[in-house]
Amino acid sequence: MRGLNKRGASGRRIMLILSVLLMVLTSLSAGAAEVSFKYPKASTKKGLYVTPGMEEDALELGIRHATINLCVSDFMPEPSLQNSIHCYPFDFGGKTYWFAKGAIAQYDRELSRLAQGNVLVTAILLLSYRSDLKSLIYPAARKKSANYYQWNMTDEAAVNTLRAIITFFQRRYSNKSGPRIVGWIVGNEVNNAGIWNWCGDIELDTYVDLYAAQCAAVYQAARSVYANARIYMCLDHYWNEGNGASWYAGKAFLTRFASRMSARGIGNGKWHIAYHPYNVDLTSADIMAASPAVTNSPDTRIVTMKNLSALTNFVKANYSKECRVILSEQGYSSVTGGKKSSGAQAKNIALAYYIAEHNSMVDALILHRQVDHTAEVAAGAAFGLYTSWGGENAAKRKPAWLTYKLADTTKTNKYTKAAARQASRVTGSSVKKIFTAQAGMLRQTASLAWSRNYTGGGSGYGALSAFLWQDGAYRLIHDQARNANVPWGLKRNGKVNCKKKIRLGFGIRVNGSTSGNCTVTVRLWSGAKRYYEAKKVITCGVPNGLYMNLKKWKYRNKITRIDILVTPNGGGWSANADAVIWSIGTAS
Repeated sequence: MRGLNKRGASGRRIMLILSVLLMVLTSLSAGAAEVSFKYPKASTKKGLYVTPGMEEDALELGIRHATINLCVSDFMPEPSLQNSIHCYPFDFGGKTYWFAKGAIAQYDRELSRLAQGNVLVTAILLLSYRSDLKSLIYPAARKKSANYYQWNMTDEAAVNTLRAIITFFQRRYSNKSGPRIVGWIVGNEVNNAGIWNWCGDIELDTYVDLYAAQCAAVYQAARSVYANARIYMCLDHYWNEGNGASWYAGKAFLTRFASRMSARGIGNGKWHIAYHPYNVDLTSADIMAASPAVTNSPDTRIVTMKNLSALTNFVKANYSKECRVILSEQGYSSVTGGKKSSGAQAKNIALAYYIAEHNSMVDALILHRQVDHTAEVAAGAAFGLYTSWGGENAAKRKPAWLTYKLADTTKTNKYTKAAARQASRVTGSSVKKIFTAQAGMLRQTASLAWSRNYTGGGSGYGALSAFLWQDGAYRLIHDQARNANVPWGLKRNGKVNCKKKIRLGFGIRVNGSTSGNCTVTVRLWSGAKRYYEAKKVITCGVPNGLYMNLKKWKYRNKITRIDILVTPNGGGWSANADAVIWSIGTAS
């Protein structure tokens, strides 16, 4: 246990508070925000920590929330690379800051892909150790011993660097209908400072002063660009438990934090909470497992999904319903005690979603993670919706993938049904279904002589290196660099009326599947919450005429978008994989 360094603590705290108040007052005098669109409203609370490069697969799940890690050492270059060849220069406060082009290009790709699904992205600002960035770390913590570190809020240059970073990213990603960041999580599980936000051997009150000062600076910088950006403080699941030195009870930390933010003119409802309600046993998927550490009392030691209301009731009573909660990280393992538990994982993921959906204080449940991470699996926890063949490279879908996809739709499987029954007992209410989904069949046809043609107006989507229009058809060339599980194909926005012409079809030829066949998925949307989905495995290398009979779909007269997507059916894609799509049309 680390001892508390209390020598001269009162004097240091007074100087810290005075310096931070001066910084905040300076920023408050700034002008109006550059962008002021309302904070977007998502149709569902379903979210995911998305593996870079797997964005379209995440959109297949129907997510509307995601987090993205912005680690300073990833995008701030070493001194030798600080030039216009390798970096973007950014002038701020009379100084030029440099942002690595490679890292920014990766964020551009991730956020652009997520924007296709209107996903609300919240950035997690992280500061790891790098010798040339030590000045950004609070002086008492400048040794390589933790995953992430507390920002140095006692030095004006470090504070200005923080403001410049937030301003750069918020300005780059504040597009109302395109790539955007709508919120910021400051640090990770900051009450567990010894591992996730190391601040050195200092007393708790000084630490909370530093962290609140950082949140205030992020708040002012983000909102100087986007008026409705949200700022979140971040806690782990230990609500009334800690060692009092480098690991503090979340409730005690939150109480102190709230008073510090109020003193800086950022009162209740202007800051928010990112919480991580993992199970007591991280290797067990069972949310409802009995534990003396998990009760419905505000004095519970740990808050999980089972007793989530202990947290949200406390927040609502003390900081108002305007203080929003996002569950920004929780996962459920498909391995327990060395044995597979993929069914339990699937059911409990759905249960977590249903509990979050019922809680009016919660805006999002962001699942951890999309793909197993080998280091976590080695430690006994396989949180992914996919298995991995190394690092975070997706191999095979687990039952949890389809279960999470169906969780907020009218389609069900045995896991969502079991979870819905359990959730009703926990919350006292029936679960909500956001999306009206209907399954259909894709049938083969020899004739593509449609009475109405809708072939034009398509755009490429997913794992494509090229999207071409050739001889009256679309040619799609697969991007071999992308994970084989990522779907690819085309989307066509525009109205289609199948009230009388109840058959909708197209021609397609796919080449390059290593198994010799692939799965074609067609999804017809009527507005944002109603869709009709049909799938068929086809033989590759030959033309296929496919159609759907929509007679039993009552929304067929108001189709607003057509998706035609290709995924592997076992195996993957060869280097020359491509597809041709033609004659999209309707007939009686």
